[in-house]
Amino acid sequence: MLDLTRQRGLKYPDEFLLRFFFIHNSHKRTGRVLELGCGNGNNLALYHTYGWEVVGVDVNAQSLQSAAINFEGRGKFLHHDLSQGLPPLNGPFDVVLMPASLYYVPQGALVRCLKELCPLLCSGALFYIRMRLRDDYRYGRGRQIAPHSFILDTPETGEAGCLNVFYSEEELKTLLESHLGVMGQNLTVLRCRFDNVRAGRVVPDNSDVIIWGKLSRALI
Repeated sequence: MLDLTRQRGLKYPDEFLLRFFFIHNSHKRTGRVLELGCGNGNNLALYHTYGWEVVGVDVNAQSLQSAAINFEGRGKFLHHDLSQGLPPLNGPFDVVLMPASLYYVPQGALVRCLKELCPLLCSGALFYIRMRLRDDYRYGRGRQIAPHSFILDTPETGEAGCLNVFYSEEELKTLLESHLGVMGQNLTVLRCRFDNVRAGRVVPDNSDVIIWGKLSRALI
């Protein structure tokens, strides 16, 4: 079990991912879990605690160093830019996590990642994705480079210079159905609107959609 008192970086998982984990009884079984945009491994730590094999991918080398230290070599962490699609990975995986990471890549890269995931996932695999909606505080605050895509000018959120792509709920559902092979009736969709604190300042009107579910058919 990982020692939270010594953990570098974030010490707790995404709050909705906690619900996803226990609703699907992931504490009563084991398997292989892949996280895209894993950071320091704070989400994967939950799975590791219950005996799962964990694999994480992230573009931030410093965060991956923290993950390697936090997991003491017991997980696999890959340095890779998801705007280029997925790195070489050995499947199959029973769960794939995409929490608050893929809105930092162009929409074409999101589609590519979803397509490349298909042969890596078990039939009946679970997935979790969290993305920003178009009524989020950040929408339109920066230089637009594509439809609903902005290079942010928001130092108050710590994301100045970062790409953000904003989605609608229906658009995301369509992407998941088209490229990950899920059926709409197998999706759970939750909306989350909240204020946040960053560097002592309240950032209002954060707006996310969380979608989770199970692959509904065998993948080729």
